[in-house]
Amino acid sequence: MRPTRVFPIILAAGDSSHLGYPKPLALFNGRTALELAVENCAGVEAPIVVLGHRAAAIRHHVPAGARVVINRDWRNGQLSSLLAGLRLVPRGEAFLLYPVDQPLLTAALVARLIRAFQKRAAGKLIVMPRKGKRAGHPILCSERLRGELEKARTAREVVYRDDRRVQFVAVSDVSIWADYDSLWTYRRCVRMFLRQRKPRKISSETIPSYQPAEEILRRSLRTKPS
Repeated sequence: MRPTRVFPIILAAGDSSHLGYPKPLALFNGRTALELAVENCAGVEAPIVVLGHRAAAIRHHVPAGARVVINRDWRNGQLSSLLAGLRLVPRGEAFLLYPVDQPLLTAALVARLIRAFQKRAAGKLIVMPRKGKRAGHPILCSERLRGELEKARTAREVVYRDDRRVQFVAVSDVSIWADYDSLWTYRRCVRMFLRQRKPRKISSETIPSYQPAEEILRRSLRTKPS
């Protein structure tokens, strides 16, 4: 039997109003969260980037090689974006749920999940990382969950419906949870990111033209949360 192909679905359609600019364009040492997500999925099928809120401002910054889906129903929640992305996933193939606002995720973790999925035990339909007793993202799903997701109210109810069909991959850090939806949590993620990875010099070419992102990045590196 051939290995199942894995199609990353990068969920980048949500509201960014509490942050003040589009989440996918948030900068981490001169690179956008969207760039990091796409790069972390290198080596599998071309990522599917689902846009919604401020799609026009973000689309220009989608890295080459990624495919774009516009979810015009993004206000209906994350499941609507997942289903929009699933339309580009061929029947019979697996898919990876990857929230764009988790900048501490790494390519190494994605690779571990894929290896675990290819070697999973019979009856396991989901592979996800877990630290202690708390699971996180990204989440790798079998094609067999597609029908359940299409009938569900939320993706969470499907993922956590039955732990017996989940294969957990143990991790030792909080990258699987760390996200941002406000200026304070963004600054926290910037600091965590810089501790996790070797800082590099930021040039004007690495900063997107969406000006508020540049301004908030500079504030993030210079000030402490109140």
